[in-house]
Amino acid sequence: MMRLSHVRLLTRQYPELFRFYRDALEFRVRWGDEDGVYADLDTGAGVDLAIFSRQRMAEMVDTADQSTERSGQDPVMLIIAVDDVDFRANRLIEHGATLVNPPADQPDHGIRSAHLRDPDGNLIELNTELPQTRWSETLRQLNQSVNRDL
Repeated sequence: MMRLSHVRLLTRQYPELFRFYRDALEFRVRWGDEDGVYADLDTGAGVDLAIFSRQRMAEMVDTADQSTERSGQDPVMLIIAVDDVDFRANRLIEHGATLVNPPADQPDHGIRSAHLRDPDGNLIELNTELPQTRWSETLRQLNQSVNRDL
């Protein structure tokens, strides 16, 4: 058996990220606290979010002498399904997130979404499914085609 069990964010701002994911997204703490260097948070989706000191991880894998600066485009994005994108985006902003794209319907994708950055700059998408009546005609046709082939 194999399954994805965790996504680990490596951060230079451990206490801020710990508080952000615990308080803004209300992920339950399984292990760790804001005074440590590692935490395991229950996302409620069967995959935990771990937060760990970037420096400590670099020491473990022998890359501590390399730059920790990011360059270029984002290598990863956390996508979080929520009931109310607008409410949750505002809550994240209240807890230190930076808004990238405000909540908006994406009829070609069948979702309402918003993009934000957590206090360490990690890209987050919040989304919720749109009713099919608000999907684009192209997406409705694609959905019919896919379901017909199943």
